[in-house]
Amino acid sequence: MKIALLASDIVWESPILNLNTNTIVLDNFFKDFNSGVDLLVLPEFFTTGFSMNSSLAEDMSGESVRWLKLSALKYKTTIISSIPIIDNNKLYNRAIITNGVDLHFYNKRHLFSYGGEDRLFTKGKSKSVFSLNGVNISTQVCYDLRFPVWARNVNLSYDIMVNIANWPSSRISVVEPLVKARAIENQSFFIFLNRSGSDPLNTYNGDRIAVDYFGKEILPIYESGNIGVYELDFTQLKTYREKFRAWQDADKFSIY
Repeated sequence: MKIALLASDIVWESPILNLNTNTIVLDNFFKDFNSGVDLLVLPEFFTTGFSMNSSLAEDMSGESVRWLKLSALKYKTTIISSIPIIDNNKLYNRAIITNGVDLHFYNKRHLFSYGGEDRLFTKGKSKSVFSLNGVNISTQVCYDLRFPVWARNVNLSYDIMVNIANWPSSRISVVEPLVKARAIENQSFFIFLNRSGSDPLNTYNGDRIAVDYFGKEILPIYESGNIGVYELDFTQLKTYREKFRAWQDADKFSIY
């Protein structure tokens, strides 16, 4: 499976400008990397930056969701990103997953209280796992990374965890060890994608991290600017899980 990670330099609170910029970047990328990708990942709040401006929220028929669907069809891939969504008069930091026809979503569970996210948004209650070419993929948004119980891979429900983020450079040192821990303890691949650039409060490193189930870094097969492509092989993962069944010995628990 080929996964492209675009660490967008997001212009603050400018949805249309960011959509247009991403179109230009992706058009150029797919002309150069013409073998195609199975999954294209963009950062958290890829059209606005990590803004608490509720006027930027869209509904599920809004321009950003429409752009994601049309882009998935145009580039013949599945796309993951998050946008501020209003649904039944509640605001969500919602990860959208679409191939242009089917659409799945995940509402961020752990809202970043330090940044005031919990005062505006409603936390999610459900995990999301979708299947792509026989591979099960689960989604997290940024701050979720710090909370291992929510990531627990019960009965190996997922093969890859993808975390999309606006993670400030001032706190970035914790990300790599957390990503590796999540991959190892859940016997899965883990992908972390951060935005690049800056907003009025923070700067961002544009981190792109892919690790296997041993926590070993996977190097990109292609890099250009803020985009990297990573190729994952699931044959050895299946063999490893069958041979070393740590997942069967995990603690039973429930989340309320």
